[in-house]
Amino acid sequence: MKHKKCLVLNADYTPIGIISWQKAMVWLFRIKEDTNNIDIIEYHANDSVLTCRGPERIPSVVKTIKYFKLLNHHVNFSRKNVFIRDDFRCQYCNKKYAINELTYDHVIPRAQWKCLDTPTCWTNIVTACWNCNEKKGNKTPQQANMPLIKEPYIPRKTLKYLPLAHQLNTILTDLPKEWHSYIGDLIG
Repeated sequence: MKHKKCLVLNADYTPIGIISWQKAMVWLFRIKEDTNNIDIIEYHANDSVLTCRGPERIPSVVKTIKYFKLLNHHVNFSRKNVFIRDDFRCQYCNKKYAINELTYDHVIPRAQWKCLDTPTCWTNIVTACWNCNEKKGNKTPQQANMPLIKEPYIPRKTLKYLPLAHQLNTILTDLPKEWHSYIGDLIG
């Protein structure tokens, strides 16, 4: 039988991670031994494992006792984070693509960049599909007659930049029903 994973919530009930069912069981046994760093919020319906103590239900949702500050830092500039900021949409044709079908584009091409700082930065990079990037070439959007859907900006740290959001989007078709009320805006 394939057992389901466990959603980890911060002390304020915001989702922060997904752990294996095995790790969830270890945490369950630690709680029973009074080393209490988490609370079990929900169990998977009809999913248990046989232990030396008998059948044990597998935790579906756990919550940390201590609050972890995860959103006070800036978002690191990376290809993946540019794609997340732009919602995996080409900023020229507005079509949504899989990550392996995307590239990023310098709004003002490197050859035309006049500033002292690097042209590869939040405010000069947008998500582009391969076709639009090739079509635009070494021109600005105005020169190529390809207006941007959205101007590039420096994003603020939100839950969608946590690895959890990407994990959830890869398992959308198999999300446990116990998670739905906790994951809210992270999927979609």
